[in-house]
This record gives sequence, C-alpha cells and structure tokens, in this order.
Amino acid sequence: MLHPSPRRSFYVAISRTGNHQDGWFWEIRRKRRPMGVKLWEGGFRSHRAAHLAGKQALEDFLNGLSLEAGLPRRQSG
Repeated sequence: MLHPSPRRSFYVAISRTGNHQDGWFWEIRRKRRPMGVKLWEGGFRSHRAAHLAGKQALEDFLNGLSLEAGLPRRQSG
C-alpha cells in the first residue's frame, strides 16, 4: 500500500503575534487534516529568524517520523 510522503504533508507557517513584543512564531502544520497537537515556538525578532528556526524544527520532526516509520508497530492488548 502506498502512503504519501510525510515531507509533502507538512509545512511551516510563520506568523506575528497580536502582541508585537512577543514577535514572530513558527508552527508546523499538516496540509490535508489537522494534526491534533500544536507544534510551535515564538519570541523571534524577525520573520527570517522564525522561518529559519521553523525549517530546522520541521526537518527534525520529519526525521523523527521517518525513524519511527522504520520501527515495528507494537501490538496492543
């Protein structure tokens, strides 16, 4: 059974908080359906800084998914 590549299913969104003192933040999102959890970090001084940090976080997240995909599934019960 073919599954879509996780690398194409996720992306980083960059936003500015309503309180400009808190600056910019990144959030990892899934394209077709919500993830069920929020993965984000804030407090960046610029859009570029948030973008670079978000890209690295997404890469780390995707690498974790690919490692997990190689592990055998646990049987419950």
